[in-house]
Amino acid sequence: MAYRANPFLERMSERTTSDQDFVHLFSPKILEKLHEDCFKGAVHIFRSPPGGGKSTILRAFTPNSLRAFWNAGPNQAETYKLLIDRGVLGEEDGPILLGVMLSCSSGYADLPPGASNASAELFRALLNCRIVMRTLRSLSEFLNNGLPDALDDVQLRYASDASGLRSIPLHDTAAAMMKWAEESERSVYEHLDILSSSRTQNPPPAHARLESVLWLQSVQFSYKGRDVASARLLMIDDVQALRKAQRALLIDELVTLRPSIPVWLASRTIAFGDEFLSQGARSGRDVREYALEELWGSGGNSRQFVSFAQSILDRRFQMQTVVPGQAFGQYLQENFPLNELNDAYIEARSLFDAFAARHKRNVRYSEWLANAAVGPPTPSLDAIISLYVTRILIARDEATKQLSLELAPLPAEELQERDSAATKGAAEIFLNFEQRFPYYYGLDRLCTLATNNVEELLSLAAALYEGMKAKQVLRQRASRELLPQEQEKRLQDAAASKRDFITRTHKDGTKAQRLLDSIGLFCRERTFQPNAPYAPGVTGVRLSNSELSKLERVQDQAKIGKLKKVLFECVAENLLVTRESAASTNREGGTVFYLNRTLCAHFSLPLQYGGWQETTIQRLSDWMDGGYQPAAKLSLGGR
Repeated sequence: MAYRANPFLERMSERTTSDQDFVHLFSPKILEKLHEDCFKGAVHIFRSPPGGGKSTILRAFTPNSLRAFWNAGPNQAETYKLLIDRGVLGEEDGPILLGVMLSCSSGYADLPPGASNASAELFRALLNCRIVMRTLRSLSEFLNNGLPDALDDVQLRYASDASGLRSIPLHDTAAAMMKWAEESERSVYEHLDILSSSRTQNPPPAHARLESVLWLQSVQFSYKGRDVASARLLMIDDVQALRKAQRALLIDELVTLRPSIPVWLASRTIAFGDEFLSQGARSGRDVREYALEELWGSGGNSRQFVSFAQSILDRRFQMQTVVPGQAFGQYLQENFPLNELNDAYIEARSLFDAFAARHKRNVRYSEWLANAAVGPPTPSLDAIISLYVTRILIARDEATKQLSLELAPLPAEELQERDSAATKGAAEIFLNFEQRFPYYYGLDRLCTLATNNVEELLSLAAALYEGMKAKQVLRQRASRELLPQEQEKRLQDAAASKRDFITRTHKDGTKAQRLLDSIGLFCRERTFQPNAPYAPGVTGVRLSNSELSKLERVQDQAKIGKLKKVLFECVAENLLVTRESAASTNREGGTVFYLNRTLCAHFSLPLQYGGWQETTIQRLSDWMDGGYQPAAKLSLGGR
């Protein structure tokens, strides 16, 4: 790979990346998550927000990439073995599967809008000729030369089910089929020229169905007398670029055809909609859907994504030469110097003493306060957290409304019993809030901040890598690692940039930004209360099913309709992450809208899931239009 100033800024799915570089950067962890059913005949839909890895997965199964994996062999042993086990590669013969990939990002939007017969005919005609054309070009690559004249030696035969094809001829040579496909594409654009002029309109090309899929599954290729590429995979990327009517037509006709080969469709997430599913299609049988961000588990179960992310980061890190080493994480310091811990402990003790002064006459907390008064032999992060935990538990006990006649002190053992991981999590973010002591640092939290999204991971890693480079250039050998406070500064700067960029990337960017800011400020206000009632903190808002149903009502469409679009776009762009919330004895079910984890860093919120607050459509609409005004300046008290 040529030297790059920052290897984390390049998208792996881009064609500018060579196949050899692609193979080196590709993490096999994603292949482990692909279900075996993905290679069976059906329509398979891969969804994710932008940067979720859809195009990367598809590119991995194109002929040039598969051959590069095969050539790499032992150097990419894990990926190599997985591809062989899936029947995609052969140990002796190289690629077995013919992967045919085309994108919907260009050309199809040029077609006339609407549901007219002419529009549908042109759409089918363009898809049919492009699938045939892309298949033959992929076959040329499959044969390991990629030269156009390779097709001169390819003969075509057809299974009996091809006899029903009407729109696609059954030529017996690949060269003749390529000529037909190229002429058909020209014919489509000539017809478009006629439609855009005042000339007499000729009838559109006669394509009554997507016969190219039937052609692909029935054609048999023979190269120099040897049958090749008997297994096929059709991959259609960027389906979100199609018009809604085109998307519906594509899915409906593919499902109706019931293909015997796997057909993969990749699209950005479309929030709260089943428009991908045609009438009568059965999800799980006719259509199989895979949300990439959910492959790694949901909520706090992020260990699988951490392993995947670490593999991606290390592979890119090994492609640069400025910072020595093999692992990205080795430059992310997670320990604190003794002097920093000592300063933080002194400040935490000062804050605790001011808090304790208000309770020194209360016998109920005497043992707890006495226990906290015994300082550690050596300052440590655990000792600092313990002071904050005691403050939280006293504030929580004090806030209870139940009156107690018990005058005896609470035993020190009960302090430990009331402690929990959630309370410790709240104590840690409180420490960050009061002292600016680093919270957003280390490999695990970097991966969490990425919100299960590869592009976000690389963007954050790019910011950290710039810091690593700077230390190398300045030859700071005494501290070549990025210290926790340096990591936090760079990560929060990246988070602020992500927030600022919203206005430029969304159709209603100003309203989306205002809504997200409001949710963030609201969550901060609920998180930083002295008793940490929603430990470790609030990072999302919940809409009940009754509230969600209001989004579909006709009245107040101008206002509610705008909120619906903004909400849906935020979910589709991974700025809000939805989680279903089950019904209980005292509340109905609903959906929680959690802030993107990088945005949590911008608002200085914890990174755990689980903490949310109920809200309403009306309140969100008001926030979107006018913003959220906090009730008072945040303070944990104690001084």
